[in-house]
Amino acid sequence: MLIITPLLIYFFIFLREMAHMESTSAEKTTSLKSSILSRYDEVFHAHTSDIKRVNEKITVDCEKFLQYYEDSCSLMDDLTRSLQQREDELKKKQRKLQKEKTKLELKKRVRERLSSCKQLINESCTSRKLAEDLKGELDVLHERRAELESQLKAEDYESLESEIIQLETDLQVIHDDDCIDLEEKMMNLKRKLILKDEELQVLKQLENSFRSAIQTKNEELQDARWEFIDGLKACSFGGGIGIRRMGLVDSTPFFIGKRKENAAKFSSLCRQLLEDPEWYPFTTITDGSDQKEIINEEDGKMVILKSECSDEQYRAVVTALIERNRYHKNGRDLMEEVWNYRENR
Repeated sequence: MLIITPLLIYFFIFLREMAHMESTSAEKTTSLKSSILSRYDEVFHAHTSDIKRVNEKITVDCEKFLQYYEDSCSLMDDLTRSLQQREDELKKKQRKLQKEKTKLELKKRVRERLSSCKQLINESCTSRKLAEDLKGELDVLHERRAELESQLKAEDYESLESEIIQLETDLQVIHDDDCIDLEEKMMNLKRKLILKDEELQVLKQLENSFRSAIQTKNEELQDARWEFIDGLKACSFGGGIGIRRMGLVDSTPFFIGKRKENAAKFSSLCRQLLEDPEWYPFTTITDGSDQKEIINEEDGKMVILKSECSDEQYRAVVTALIERNRYHKNGRDLMEEVWNYRENR
């Protein structure tokens, strides 16, 4: 008959308590990991939405300012062309006025010459021959006067001179008014441009402050992320949540399916191919206003891989390539990410 000693009883009680403590610890660990992951997702989504909203506001403000700046430049060009046209018109009027002045001076000299000839005739009336000579000269001058009058086709001296003076006055008034009006418009436009430039500087300062705040938040988010990763490393993996190194080839498809011969060797060759810094099988395409990089399936090595691998193996290599292009562009060690193996994200 088995004799149960007090020591044996204590041992059984101790084993039962240890089993209960292990069960309770596992439940608490699972609950803690779920809570941490949920909080991490909330912080990440809130941070991403804030960044997107700030970027959209900055983009809209910059587009509005650029549109106003282009409109202002267009208005400035229109005013400059208008001013140039006015200057051309003024130059034409000045040339016309100068021509009229020349005609008037010529007509005035003719009148003075005729007056001088008449005076000579009156003073030399005692000499018939001289009078006849003067008369002949006077006739010639009269003919010359008729020719000049027919060429000039001008009105009498007083009315022409009055018209010239009036034209000069009107021209000066028009020139002064246009210059004052255009200068005032130019000054107003310059003041508006100065104000908009000040607004742009304020927007730039606001953008810099937002960028600084975003950078600070990113640093805090990265610190929290690394603490979370370190915490997961210290805990046992369970619930489909763990740490995954981005850019590694998933070796599972190489050991299953029809093409699993020499799977380890072929998987190792694929890893060496991915680590080749000279190989970059990506091409850039334009999607609307955005540009993105996709796998260039016409690349020589990609064609060989597609012909020698199964679809699952080929997709594993493509997935590793895309992850390396996203996380590993600057040549750092492969980045570790918190990964939900059940949802594959």
